Amino acid sequence: MPYFRWKGKDIKGRVRKGEIIASSKGEAMAKLKSKRISVINVKPAPKDIELPFLKSKIKDKELMIVTKQLASMLSSGLPLDESLNIMAEQAETKKMGEVLYSVKQRVESGASLSQALSDHKDVFSPMYIHMVNAGEQTGNLDGVLKRLSEMMEKHITLKRKIKGALIYPTMVTIVAVGVIALIMTFVIPTFADMYSSSGMHLPLPTQIVINVSLFMKKYFLTMLIIFIALLIALRIGYKKSYAMRRFMDKVLLNLPIFGELARKGSIANFTTILASLSSSGVDILDALSISAKTAGNLIMEETLTEVKDMVKKGENLSFSMASSGEFPDMVIQMAAVGEETGTLDEMMQKISQYYEEEVDNAVKNLTSMIEPILIIVLGGIIGFLVVSMYLPIFKMGETIK
Repeated sequence: MPYFRWKGKDIKGRVRKGEIIASSKGEAMAKLKSKRISVINVKPAPKDIELPFLKSKIKDKELMIVTKQLASMLSSGLPLDESLNIMAEQAETKKMGEVLYSVKQRVESGASLSQALSDHKDVFSPMYIHMVNAGEQTGNLDGVLKRLSEMMEKHITLKRKIKGALIYPTMVTIVAVGVIALIMTFVIPTFADMYSSSGMHLPLPTQIVINVSLFMKKYFLTMLIIFIALLIALRIGYKKSYAMRRFMDKVLLNLPIFGELARKGSIANFTTILASLSSSGVDILDALSISAKTAGNLIMEETLTEVKDMVKKGENLSFSMASSGEFPDMVIQMAAVGEETGTLDEMMQKISQYYEEEVDNAVKNLTSMIEPILIIVLGGIIGFLVVSMYLPIFKMGETIK
């Protein structure tokens, strides 16, 4: 949907300029006149240059804010099309403005909101669309949108906490690796020259360190290029290759500290979405299918898909979870209680709250758990390098004695 760049005067005669979204120049002028702007000129705004590998993407935070605003507008009695129009004009980015305006036009042409959102599956997830559809069916669209925004806000907050917790260990690792690289490429070659000119016999650890150092110094640039290329290949492979993503997700689940955190996060995501969908009136099989895709880990997603298939064949949810071997006993027992009492969505919500707290606590303790491991590993490497280079001197001293 095009943006138009305009120039005009307000009611006080001050010259104003800006951009406005509209389907045509005439609509843009009509919108400006309704805002009591005396139009001087209106012309199509130049399109932003968008490279294929740098395609703009709507951020989770922006979508969360839009969802929250739409819920507030609808709950205050504002019509859906008018709410969408206001948000399209006030959108933070052009991409979001265009999406909202397109959705508004579809709604005005008779489509439901969920149908209009389905035209933009790159922005709105299946879970989002299904929950909106459920809200439309039950007449509680504003309530469902509010719940969606709350779920998204929790997810954004958790991601921010995890990133924050990893900043310090990451910086320490980068500095330590830099120090090790400097030692290997500049300090150790000096020792190697000194020992070579003396003709003394070198202990095995010293020989290994010197050989590695000389190799690194000779092929440093090549190694750096290969390392960067590998990182890029892994990143692209994770996004494009199902097999690589599955392998890396499996490795993640088996890692100490991070594996348990990933598993708890997957269970929290799955149960939160399942509770929200089922309480909104979505069929249990559809709810399981959608919530499986929000697990955030392919191994967990495959497990949840197997659970859904068993439920489809007539098994109850708790038995299907137990058969997978991936769920803790507490989750299985609470699911069983929910099925027996007809309060499955409530039990799923309680499970999600418990695991959200568990993940939150784990993230808070992440730095304190990683820090000693980093110190031991990196300190051990640097210590080994230093001792290896001084071993010949120590042996020389012993010989003199």
